[in-house]
Amino acid sequence: MRYLFNLIMLLCCSTAAFGQTTAVNFRSGGWAQVLATAKKEHKPIMLYVWSPSCGPCREMARDVFPDPAVGQYYNATFINYKVNLDEGIGKQLGTQYGIVSLPAYLYFNSEGKLMHQTGSGKAAAAFIQDGKDAFDPQKTFFALKKRYKAGERNSDFLYRFSESSGLHQDMALARQVAEEYLKSQRPADLTSVKNLDFIFKLSTDFTSPMTQFFLSHQPDFATHFGQEAITNKTRNMVGWTAAELGQKNDLPGLRNFQASLAQLMPKQAEQWQDLATIKYLLGQPQRNWPAYVNATLAYGQRFAAQDNYTLYEATAYLAAFVNDKALLAKGDQIIQQAIAADRSHFYLLTRAKLLHKLGNDAEATTAATEAIAAATKAGANPDEATAFLAEIKK
Repeated sequence: MRYLFNLIMLLCCSTAAFGQTTAVNFRSGGWAQVLATAKKEHKPIMLYVWSPSCGPCREMARDVFPDPAVGQYYNATFINYKVNLDEGIGKQLGTQYGIVSLPAYLYFNSEGKLMHQTGSGKAAAAFIQDGKDAFDPQKTFFALKKRYKAGERNSDFLYRFSESSGLHQDMALARQVAEEYLKSQRPADLTSVKNLDFIFKLSTDFTSPMTQFFLSHQPDFATHFGQEAITNKTRNMVGWTAAELGQKNDLPGLRNFQASLAQLMPKQAEQWQDLATIKYLLGQPQRNWPAYVNATLAYGQRFAAQDNYTLYEATAYLAAFVNDKALLAKGDQIIQQAIAADRSHFYLLTRAKLLHKLGNDAEATTAATEAIAAATKAGANPDEATAFLAEIKK
C-alpha cells in the first residue's frame, strides 16, 4: 500500500513539474544582457516585437505563446526576449531592423547576427515552423532575399519568396515580388484556386494591379472565401491606402482616392470614403486625435453594423495612447457602438480598459465580468479578462 501511495505521489509531482514551464519564457533584463547570455550559452535568440495596440499580438499572447508545444520548442531552442515597439529599446531595435509591421519575430544566432525574420499572427504549428526555418539555409528569409537579389526569377521560387512573412517589413519589395510572380502566370491561370488564394492573402494598396484584379473579380473570390471575407479585405485595402496618404499628409491624394472608390464601388462608396478619412487621420505623423475620434464616432453612427471592427480598433488606440478625458469619454461611446453590433469579449474587455483609464472602476468591473462570461460562452480563453479584472480590484 505504501509503495502504491509513493508511486501515485511521484507521478503527481512529475506531472505538476512538467506543467510549470509550458509557456514561452521571455527573459527579463536588457537587450545587451540577452546578447551576452546568448553568446555565453551558445544559444540563438528569438526577439518578439509587439505593441499594446496590435490585435494579432494580443492573440499570440493569448493563444500561441502559452501553447505547451510552442513553449517546449522555443524554450529549448532559443533565448526568448520581447520588446514594445512604442517605447525604449523597442523603438531603437524597431528602427535598427526596419520593423513596420507587427507582430514581428527576429531570429539571431548566438553571436547576435540576424539570420531570419517572420511576422504576422499565426497558429502554434506555423510559429514552431518559423523557428525551425531559421536553421534551414533554403528557407531563411535572408537566404531567399539573397537569391532574389542575385536574379533568380523562376515561378516556383517567386511564389515561395512572396509567401515569406518576413517580406511584411518591406512592402515595396513584397509587392514587386508578388507582381513578378503573377506576371509569370498565364491569364487563364490567374483564377485558379492557388492564385486566387495567393492574391487574396496579399497586402496591397489600391493602385496595385493585384488590387485591381481583386476588385474586378470579386465574385470569383467570394465563391471561395465568402462575402464577409471579401468585405474585410476591401476594408483593409482602403485602410492601408488611406494611411499611406496620411503619412505623407497628401490631402489631394485622399480626395482622388475617395473619388476612385465612388467609381469602383458606388453602392458602398460613402462607407469606404468615410473609412478612408479615418485611416488618413490615423496615419498622419502629427496625429489629430480630436478629428480622428469625431470621424470615427460619426462613422459608427452610420456603419457600426457593417464594420464594428474599426470602432474596436479605434478604442484600443485611445486606451493605449490618449489621456484626454473628453476624448476617452467619446471613445466609450465608440466602443458601445461596436458592442451594440457584436458583444464580443474583445470589445467588452476593451471597454473595461477604457473605463478603468477614465477612473470608472465600477463600470469597468462590470464590463470585464461580462467579457469573461462572453469568452467562456464562445469557448474562448478568458484569461486576459480575468487578469484585468483582478488588476481593477487591487
